[in-house]
Amino acid sequence: MRQQIFHYSLFTFHFFFVPLHFESDSKREIMEKEKDDILLKVRSSRGCISAGYRLYTGHFKHIFRYSWLAALIFALFCSVSGALMITMPRLIPITGAILLIMECLFASYGYSVLKQHQTLGNIVRPAKRFSIDNHIFVRTIKCWLWVLMIYILVAAIMVGISYVAIKFLQLYTAIGAISLAGLVILCLLLPLTYITMRYILNDGMGFWKQFKIGYGVGMRRWGFIFIVVLVACIVELLLLMLLSLPATILSIANTQSMFGVVMGDPYALPSYMPALAAGTFLIIGFLQAYVMLSVLFPIYYMYGSIDAQEQEKQDFNKQQQ
Repeated sequence: MRQQIFHYSLFTFHFFFVPLHFESDSKREIMEKEKDDILLKVRSSRGCISAGYRLYTGHFKHIFRYSWLAALIFALFCSVSGALMITMPRLIPITGAILLIMECLFASYGYSVLKQHQTLGNIVRPAKRFSIDNHIFVRTIKCWLWVLMIYILVAAIMVGISYVAIKFLQLYTAIGAISLAGLVILCLLLPLTYITMRYILNDGMGFWKQFKIGYGVGMRRWGFIFIVVLVACIVELLLLMLLSLPATILSIANTQSMFGVVMGDPYALPSYMPALAAGTFLIIGFLQAYVMLSVLFPIYYMYGSIDAQEQEKQDFNKQQQ
């Protein structure tokens, strides 16, 4: 009898108290995960990279629901570009410019998701498909236009430097001077990655005011920004190169065939080559859209970490006064 009572008591304990223990553990894990995903937290460069990719992969299902139609439109333009590469190669610069615009529009979906995470602390399932924050969309276009103007100005400066170097220096010395000038300018432009993220995700301040405030901060954190951007770009380039292998093979085959035509040989590619190129670029473009989108997430946490460091610095200075 006592043994039966003991077994019944043990069963009762496991039935009522063990689930509570597991439930508390699961709640603790969720709270710790939300704490790890918080934006305004001082992180190392490695922490920003890991947190960014963890946020992207962990919420990819919701991100996909937000953006798959835009990714498909981007992929369709890639498909047209692939077909024109075979039939009308002279139009490739025009399609390249259109793809750049489409990449800007697709990036606004990523910024919309990041704005939601900044506001709510989480990425939730969209209430309707293809939803986008119109305000973020407008700010993304404005930001990219301002950045384009900066790059045009930088390109004009580089043309002037190149002209002076080639005119007054020897060839190898001129090449070295132009390369050094280009490297210095790239280093000076690196804080733009922090400024653009800060401008797009925060209202109430124009781009040039953000530039004036954020450029000095970005230069002080230049090494930190460099590591995060470098690793994110290396990951992106490796994945893009891997995905682009079929398109690269088609491009090489088309180039060799066109070169043969110039030399007097008949066109060697089959008649279905434009359709094959269009289908290949369609699939690759859709996948590459999400690879390019992933770069925003480590930079997002980089921006949050820099702001958190600046806030801690301001609080410390106030305490010292």
